[in-house]
Amino acid sequence: MLSSQGKPSDNEAIGNQLLTATPSQSLHERQQIFELIERILSFEACLYHQILPYTIEDNKLLLGMVNLEDTVALDYVGNILSYINCTMVTVAIAPDTHRNILSAYLNYKNTSQPVANVAQEQSAAKVADSLASKPETSTVAQTKPSENSFQQADSPAVLDLDNLSKATILFTNADKKTQENTSEERSLLGLPVLLIPVPDLLLPVEQLATLQPKKLLAELLGRVLAGGIGRLYLERQPYEGRILWSDNGVLQSVLEKLPLSVFQGVLNELKRLTNLPVTTFAEAKQVEKECLYQENRLLLRLRVMPGMYGEEATLQVLRGAALKFHQQQQLTRLSRDAIGISQQLSHKLHELQQRLVLNRNTNPGQLEAFMTLNRLLDDLDNQIKILTDA
Repeated sequence: MLSSQGKPSDNEAIGNQLLTATPSQSLHERQQIFELIERILSFEACLYHQILPYTIEDNKLLLGMVNLEDTVALDYVGNILSYINCTMVTVAIAPDTHRNILSAYLNYKNTSQPVANVAQEQSAAKVADSLASKPETSTVAQTKPSENSFQQADSPAVLDLDNLSKATILFTNADKKTQENTSEERSLLGLPVLLIPVPDLLLPVEQLATLQPKKLLAELLGRVLAGGIGRLYLERQPYEGRILWSDNGVLQSVLEKLPLSVFQGVLNELKRLTNLPVTTFAEAKQVEKECLYQENRLLLRLRVMPGMYGEEATLQVLRGAALKFHQQQQLTRLSRDAIGISQQLSHKLHELQQRLVLNRNTNPGQLEAFMTLNRLLDDLDNQIKILTDA
């Protein structure tokens, strides 16, 4: 078993014991995991990346992973740990183990008070301070018109009343005036506007289970968009479904015993909202959509995946410092890809040069074209360097 640095893990024996861990394990072990979920890796992150923080000793986090080769998860955890000067050691865990422990955590949250979150707040402050010193970047988002709750930023403020009831309209006449004042800024962004209920207009939680899927999704979105980093989790069970939502890693509420028809209806509406086809996917699929909500930019990240009893989904809302961090990661990844492509092109041009030298039938026009390509490549390298050094 290897650590994240590729060295043999000192915690291999511990890791082997954790492979069969269940919610019935000792209270002390469970408490350790639950506290680490609240302090370092949020429930949403553990759910989304299929990871679990088991123990942390000598600034080393023992991280359980369903997929040890998930580089996205490793990068995510690595970035968080770098702010608290920790490293990680990874161990493989079974999907059932991951699911059972997170279910136990949810039950724990429903029956106890939250564990003190001082370390998490300090880590978040460090991340925010670091992000504040970095230039803000923009992400090109999908802007296909949705038949659901989006309107294009530069289009008139008209809602489809067949899709949205009067209770879901949140733009009053005064709001429309505000829209007009910011129309120029929105046009520059070119982002769709998300139209859902504001918190003051939301129905009581007790009434949500009686709603039709489209109205239910609007109510759920109104809740997850009201705070910081919001998350919806649609969990399918054998004969019913349940929907959980959280804010900044803290579970807010759970809708239990939803009829599968309603559950699937909400999932389908999420797909429509993010321009995914309303079909069942054999493999996990993720889509991101950037939009405007109450004059603020945010990112909707939907992940649809096959579960034990059928299709499930998570929806994460990123904004503020979290959105900046996500955009910075995207810029870094794209810059790395651009450098790789440039290097490949340089290698191919070098091969072409060798062929041209050996080819006696090469004419002056071909040589001139080659020289032009070389100059363009040099300029491309310089421009990429400027972008990556920014």
